[in-house]
Amino acid sequence: MLSLLAFALLSACSNPVPPTAPKEPPIPPDRVDLVYFYDSKICHCQIAPGERIQSTLFINFGGDLASGKLTYQTIDLNDANNAATVNKYGAISQSLFINVVRGDAEQIIAVPEILLVKDDNEALDRLVNTRMREYLAGEE
Repeated sequence: MLSLLAFALLSACSNPVPPTAPKEPPIPPDRVDLVYFYDSKICHCQIAPGERIQSTLFINFGGDLASGKLTYQTIDLNDANNAATVNKYGAISQSLFINVVRGDAEQIIAVPEILLVKDDNEALDRLVNTRMREYLAGEE
């Protein structure tokens, strides 16, 4: 039994940990689209988080908005002109999505945390700032 234990310990010590490959630097996307959906028939108050997101982006990411690297849309689910976009995202009322665009490829990411912070301006600002910094840098 003792020899079996010694063998196991020596075997474990003789297996070196394989080296990890160096991480590739993040590749920034061509564009990041942030899209907020609301339902104007339920309550006019549903637009408020969208307005807060817009002001947060303007204050903190004005250069990215101006260059087109970042876009923002607020979309009413009830407007028939928005049907294709609503379907593309699979949106419901008070939903937020990030669309990371690289060439012709789009990666749509739902941000369900919006429902937890939509009534807390500071928390909403933090969520938007954190996510936009990550995705604009390609660190998603």
